Amino acid sequence: MRTLLKIALVAACAAILATVLLVIVLAGVLGMQWSRTSQILSSKTGLYVLPTIIFFEFCFLTNDLLAYLCEKYELDFGLRFSEVPFEFDLDNRGTPIPLRTKLARLYPLSILLTLLGFAVALMTRQ
Repeated sequence: MRTLLKIALVAACAAILATVLLVIVLAGVLGMQWSRTSQILSSKTGLYVLPTIIFFEFCFLTNDLLAYLCEKYELDFGLRFSEVPFEFDLDNRGTPIPLRTKLARLYPLSILLTLLGFAVALMTRQ
């Protein structure tokens, strides 16, 4: 039951963050109209892959952020969050990427690059 609660909490937070980011960038910064955006997405269903990737990146970010906060401030909500382990591929030693590096660099960079690709794909379809 606790595992399901953790998954639901992480997924809800990730969905909210991904939606807010997409709304701010697409409507606020780029000034795209919702009707035109939905029209583009319905005609090219492959474009749904990029927001899905952004959602999963936010899932990883939210989970690792909760794990970091629980570890640093010794919080225990009855849910024991643990980080998602990623390893460097280039050293062939299985060295894990440090948690702070993932939170400060890896996740934000991958989210921004995917968001940029999504925005460019939507803008070239107009």
